[in-house]
Amino acid sequence: MFLRSLKQHNGELKGGAKASRAGRPWICACLVQGFKSQSEACEFESKWKIISRKLPRKQKSEDKEGLEDKGRLLLLQHRHAAMEKLKQSFDCDHLEVDWQLNPSL
Repeated sequence: MFLRSLKQHNGELKGGAKASRAGRPWICACLVQGFKSQSEACEFESKWKIISRKLPRKQKSEDKEGLEDKGRLLLLQHRHAAMEKLKQSFDCDHLEVDWQLNPSL
């Protein structure tokens, strides 16, 4: 299911959300597993997105060298901060969160 969704986000397969087109190509930064139901997974994703949108973002530096990498790292750190905030209001004890990329670099 995950690989299919990633391929849809990247336009390799039909379907997927139109909103995901802007971020192509998408990569897997974090896997969250162990949801009791599809409903719980959707609730988790929705709350994570809401918190992420509300958190203030750090600004990119003016240094042009490595700007894309710095932007990705800032986004990754932002998502990680949103996850930590989500854990305060959502029972995540039964979930396995596996960061594929290191947000603390």
